[in-house]
Amino acid sequence: MAEILEMPKAREGGDGEKRKKGKAGGKKKRRWPAVLLVVFLIVIGFPLVCVGLSFIGRIAPGDVIPDSFIFYARIPNPAQLSERLLAHEPLPEILGTQALSPVLPLLRDFEESGAAHHPLVRFAARGALEGALLGGNRLLAAWDSGILAPFLRFLPALSGAVTIPGLYYVQAGKYSRFEYRLKGAGAESGGEAGESHTLFIAPYHNLLVISTDAAFLESVLDGTSREGDVRGSQRKEIGRESYDAAFLLAPEFLVDMLGGQDPLIASALENMEFPSPVRLTLSIEPKQLFISAAAPVSAGNDAVQRIIERNSTDPSLASFLPAGAQYATVLSAGSLRDLVEAMRTFSGDSLASSLRRADASSRGLVGLSLEDLLYSWTGEEFAVFGMEGRPSPVYAIQIRDEGKRQEIFNKAFRSIVLTEDISLNLDGMRIPQIRLPDFFASLIQLWGMRIPAPYYTVEGGYLFVSESAETILAAVRGIQKNDSLLKTALWRDLARPENGRGAFTIYYSLDRSLPFFLKGNTLPSAVFGLYRQGLLQMGFEGGELRFSLSVKAGSGQGLYPAQGYPLTIAGKTGNRVYSLTYNRGGTSRVFFTRDNFAVAVNPADQTIYELDAGSPLWVIPAEGEKPRSPEEGSVWVVTTQGRVILANGNMEAMRGFPLTTGLRLSAPPAARDGKLFLGDEEGKVHIIDGRGSRRVWETVFPAALRAPPSFAGAGNRTRAAVYPKRFLGDIWLLDEEGNVLPGWPAPVNGIAFGSPLLFTVDDVPSSREQSLCAAFITQAGELTIYNERAEVLPGFPLELSGVFYLQPVWDGQALWLVSADGVLFQVTPEGQALWQRIPVPDLSVKEEGYITASDVDGDKVSEIFFSGEGNALYGYTQGFSSLDGFPLPIWGQPSFADLNGDGKSECTGTGLDNRLYRWHFR
Repeated sequence: MAEILEMPKAREGGDGEKRKKGKAGGKKKRRWPAVLLVVFLIVIGFPLVCVGLSFIGRIAPGDVIPDSFIFYARIPNPAQLSERLLAHEPLPEILGTQALSPVLPLLRDFEESGAAHHPLVRFAARGALEGALLGGNRLLAAWDSGILAPFLRFLPALSGAVTIPGLYYVQAGKYSRFEYRLKGAGAESGGEAGESHTLFIAPYHNLLVISTDAAFLESVLDGTSREGDVRGSQRKEIGRESYDAAFLLAPEFLVDMLGGQDPLIASALENMEFPSPVRLTLSIEPKQLFISAAAPVSAGNDAVQRIIERNSTDPSLASFLPAGAQYATVLSAGSLRDLVEAMRTFSGDSLASSLRRADASSRGLVGLSLEDLLYSWTGEEFAVFGMEGRPSPVYAIQIRDEGKRQEIFNKAFRSIVLTEDISLNLDGMRIPQIRLPDFFASLIQLWGMRIPAPYYTVEGGYLFVSESAETILAAVRGIQKNDSLLKTALWRDLARPENGRGAFTIYYSLDRSLPFFLKGNTLPSAVFGLYRQGLLQMGFEGGELRFSLSVKAGSGQGLYPAQGYPLTIAGKTGNRVYSLTYNRGGTSRVFFTRDNFAVAVNPADQTIYELDAGSPLWVIPAEGEKPRSPEEGSVWVVTTQGRVILANGNMEAMRGFPLTTGLRLSAPPAARDGKLFLGDEEGKVHIIDGRGSRRVWETVFPAALRAPPSFAGAGNRTRAAVYPKRFLGDIWLLDEEGNVLPGWPAPVNGIAFGSPLLFTVDDVPSSREQSLCAAFITQAGELTIYNERAEVLPGFPLELSGVFYLQPVWDGQALWLVSADGVLFQVTPEGQALWQRIPVPDLSVKEEGYITASDVDGDKVSEIFFSGEGNALYGYTQGFSSLDGFPLPIWGQPSFADLNGDGKSECTGTGLDNRLYRWHFR
C-alpha cells in the first residue's frame, strides 16, 4: 500500500516536475513579446509621442513676426539651402568680395567640420526659418523645431553641461534666455552696447526665437510682439512655387536699394506705387541662380498706367534674334508713342523740349512731323543686339505698315538733308545707307544710339539698322537660316517656361555688354557681376509687375577677386601700379602713390607701408638685380623736385638716401639694370645707381624728353630709345652709355607722344638669332618700324586711321595699338593690319591711358590690355575677343604678376574710387 501511495507521489512528483519545467519554459518563451513591445515603444512610440506633443500649441514662425517689416525672409529648409550653397561653384568668388570676405573663414570652418553633412544636423535643420528686419535695425528670427519641439524645454538644463564660447544662459526677470555675445560685446545684458553685439535666444512653443533686441524677444515670449500690428497672414504670403529662399521687400526698402543704381530707375520708382511688399524667390543650382519677383503696381501717370494695364505677351521679335547674338535688349511694352510719353514722365522737361525741337526741325527740313516720320509705321516691338566678333550693334524695329514706311522713306529721301546711298551690295544683298540730319542724330542720342550714317534693310516685317553693313548681313543671314538665339543651349539654360512673357527682356554676356543693374557700386552689382551670362525679363499681368533674372557662371575661365579686396586707401591714389616678388616664395609687395606718399602693400595680409616724400612723386621698381627680401632695396621714389630715395619693400630709405639732385625733371623716371634714369629740362639724362653715384649720358638732346627712355636687350647688349619732343622731331637709338648709334637719329613726320618701342624679332624662324627693331607712331597715325641701322622695314610707314597718344606694345608676334577713339589695331612686322572698334560709347584713350601685352593664362600667347581716360581696364585675346570678366574698374597701369607663388597670374590696380583691386586669373 505504501508502494501504491508512493507511486502516485512519484508520478505526481514526476508530473509536477514536468509541469514546473513546462511552466518555466513557457515563461521564457513569453519574454520576447515584452522585449518587442519595449523596442516598439522606443523606436516608434516615443517618436510618435514627440510628434504628438510637438503639435500641442504649435505656431508658425511668421505668427510672432510683425507685419511692419522692412525686409522679410523665409527659408523652408535650411539644411537643403546650406547644401546647395556649398555646392554653388561661384560661392568662393562671391565671398571674395570686400563686403562678404569676413564670412569666408567662417564658412570654410563650417564646411571642414562636416556639420553640414551630419545626419543629425540635417535632420534638425529641416524646419522652416523665418526672419525680418524691422525699424531701428532690429532683427527677429524664428526657427520651427518640428518634432524636436518637446526637447526645447530641456535646453536650460543642458546649458550647464555644454560649454560653447560666447554662449551664456541668463535668468533675467520673468523670462530666462540664452545670450550669444559676439566678439566686441563689452556691456552686460540689457545694456545698449551689449545689445548691439549680442543675440538673444529663447524657446517659445515649437519655435526657437532669436533677436538682437532683448525687449523685443520678451515681447514674443509674452505674446505681445504683434500688438497694434496689422494681423493677417496675407501680408506674408509669398507663393507656393518651389524655391530655396523667399523674401518680402517693403516698397521703401526697394526704392533705397535700386534708386541709386541709375537716375532713370530712380525716376521710374518715384512715379510708381507699390501697395504691398514685393515678393521675391531665389533658387540655387551648381552654376546658376534663378530669381523671380512679383508685386502689384500702379502709376499716377496715364501713359505709364496704360503700359502697366497691358498683359505682356511673348514678343515675336525674340525669335528673330540670331544665334550669334552676344547681347540683346527687347522692348515690347507698347507703341513708340506710348513709350515716348512714358519716358517724358521719367525724364522731365529735357526730353519734352528735345522732342519739340526735333519735331520743328523735321517739319522744316524734311516736311514730315515726328508723327509721320516715326509713329505712323512702327509697331510695338523694338530691340538692340550685338553680333559675335562685330563691335557695331543692330537695332530692330517692328514694321506695322510696310506701305506707309516706304511712303515715308520716299518722301524723306526727296529732301535735301536726308539722302540714301543704295550702291552697296554684299553677298547679293543690297544694303542702303542713310545720311542722317543733325536734328535726328541728336534725337536718337537720347536713347543712347549713335549712328550718324546707318545702313538698313527690311526682313520678316522688321527694319534692321546698324552702323556696319557687314553686321546687318550677318544678322539677316542668321535669321534666314532660322538660326535663332532661342534655340541655343545657353538660352535654354537661362530661360524658364513660366518666365517667357516679358514687356522688357535683356540677354547679356559680360564679355560684350554691361546691363544697367550691374553698373552701380553696390553689393548686388558686385555679386551678379561674377556671373558671366544672364537673362532678365519683366512684364505685367493683371496689374502686377513680374520680374525674373537667371544668371549663369562662366565656363571656368576668367578671373575672380582676391579675398579681402578691394582695399580702401585714404587719399588720392596714383594710376600706376607695380609689383615685385621676392625669393619665389610668395613674399611680395605692390607699389603705387597716394597723395605725396609712396605706398607699399603686402598683398598677403594687406599691411600698408608708407613713405612721406613731401611733394608729388613717382615710384617704380629698381629693375636689375632682384632683391632677395623686402628689407633690401626694391623701389626708386622720385619727387618732381628731383629728390631721389632708394627704398626697401617696407618703405624705408636705404643707406645713402635720400639724395637731392637739384634737377628740374622733364619726364617720369625710368629704371634699368639697377640704375635710375632722369631727364631734365636741358635735354640731359642723369644716371643714379644703388650707391648714390651720379653721372650723365654722353649725348645732350636738342629738346627735353617728355617721356622716359625705353630699353631693350638684344644678345649681351642693351639699347635705349628716346624722343625729344618738338615739332620737327626725331627719334634716337643709343647704347647703354648714351652714345648715339650709327645712322641715328631718324626724322619723325609730325608730333608724337611717348618714347619708341624697342623689341626683338627672329632673323630666321626657329633660329636663336634676333634683330632689334624700333617702332614709333605719330599722333596722326603714321606707324614706322626701323631696324637697328635706322632703316625702315618694307611695308612702312603705315597710315592708321585715328589719333594716337600711346606708343605700341609687342606681344612676340605683332604690334598692338589703340587709338584715341577706341579702335584696337594689330600690326605685323610685314605691315599687315587688323583692327576692331571697341563697343564702348564715348571711349577715350589719351595720355593717361595705358596698353600692355601679358600672358596671363600660361598658354604662351599674350593677351592685350588697355585702359583709357575712364575707370575701366579692357582685356582682349589676339583674336579680338573680350576676356571673361573684363572690363575691370581700374584706371591707368595695372600690374600682372604671380604675387602668392601659386604659379598663376594676378591683376592688381587702383580705381578712381581710391581703392586697390586684386584679381586671380583661373
